Amino acid sequence: MRLAAGNENERRHLLPLIDALAARGIRPHEVWADRGYDSAALVRALRERKIEPRISKRRRAGDPIPSGQPTREVRRGRRRETRTRDPLTRNRWPIERTNAWLKAKRRISTRRDRKADNYLAFIHLAMILILARSF
Repeated sequence: MRLAAGNENERRHLLPLIDALAARGIRPHEVWADRGYDSAALVRALRERKIEPRISKRRRAGDPIPSGQPTREVRRGRRRETRTRDPLTRNRWPIERTNAWLKAKRRISTRRDRKADNYLAFIHLAMILILARSF
């Protein structure tokens, strides 16, 4: 597990995490990630490590929407945006759900602990509570 500041991009921690797992003998076959990880350099680096990236593609402003893809209009302040459904969401949902359960614990969502070891201990404790309730 890697611990960093909460206000920085997580993308820069993916490859060091993969390398740390490989050092322990854990070699994933594929990595599932959301649109925030969409980068050609990251995809190339994962394929060099023989890992298949399953990363959602970012749709840039002005890109055409593929035909047959459902859309919906959302408001962001005064602007209106057209949102498309991400086809990889279904596979990422258990992880996103678990993250939401962790964030429901107030001590984790607002990090008040100065020491990283204390914060990680409370994350472990929260995971124990989540797993105990699911069985």
